[in-house]
Amino acid sequence: MEKKRYISRRRFDRICFYVIAHADDWQLFMHQNVLEDIWSPRCKVIFIITTAGDAGRDKSYWMAREEGLKSSVRFCLAPISPLSEFPGNNIFNGFNIHWWTLNNSTSYFLRLPDGNLDGNGFASNNFQSLAKLESGEINVLAAVNNSAVYYNWESLVKTIESIIMFESSTVSDKWIHYLDPDPTANPNDHPDHITTSKAIQQMNIISSLRQLIFPGYYMNSALEENFSEEQFWKAGMFAVYEKAVHDFCGYSTLHENMELYIKWCSRQLKYLTILPEHKGEFHKLN
Repeated sequence: MEKKRYISRRRFDRICFYVIAHADDWQLFMHQNVLEDIWSPRCKVIFIITTAGDAGRDKSYWMAREEGLKSSVRFCLAPISPLSEFPGNNIFNGFNIHWWTLNNSTSYFLRLPDGNLDGNGFASNNFQSLAKLESGEINVLAAVNNSAVYYNWESLVKTIESIIMFESSTVSDKWIHYLDPDPTANPNDHPDHITTSKAIQQMNIISSLRQLIFPGYYMNSALEENFSEEQFWKAGMFAVYEKAVHDFCGYSTLHENMELYIKWCSRQLKYLTILPEHKGEFHKLN
């Protein structure tokens, strides 16, 4: 707990909150902003993840998703600095919230039930969901690990607000990033995305924060692709290789030469082959 207090009191010029429903939302929809913020040594980056993203499955699945988020944060920070991380729990608005800190970032996991694509939840969690709590259809929403039980929507909004107030108490330049809950501007998004964003907009302190709002699932149909399928697979292969090497020995290829690493990932494939009818000759295939 002492380490957490020390990290929270470091001097930062800016704080950026990313409040999302699932552990992979910021990578999918906000990655460039996260990268710029987390690479800024005077910026504190806070992730607040409202649901476990459990999809009705058991603990091993939602814990794996949390580990996936941690891996993404490590991947961003390993090229620029040594990594220092530790977990813990704090009480916010009377609820026990798990957190994990890595360098200038902290992630908070509320671990609420996944609401499913229709907002009706899953049988394994008694069909509880954020959307049902917000609409008043249910008056109890329990974390999947029973670490917290919310008896009304306002208590959940207040808990998110309490985390933000705690982390930003010594910083004046405050930013918050979230997905657009407006169905006209961001149609057919996940109910968990929409309801999480509604909670943000209903906080009493929202007017004190500079807001950046992103499209969610709509980006797949509204935005142009800027990355070929071939580049996707090549960059992915390099990324998982880089992660494995760093996790096992602490060495980062990215840290050694980031510019060259990115250049390798972006280059299209060219190769030589020997055709049977031209033994001993090389033929270039584009």
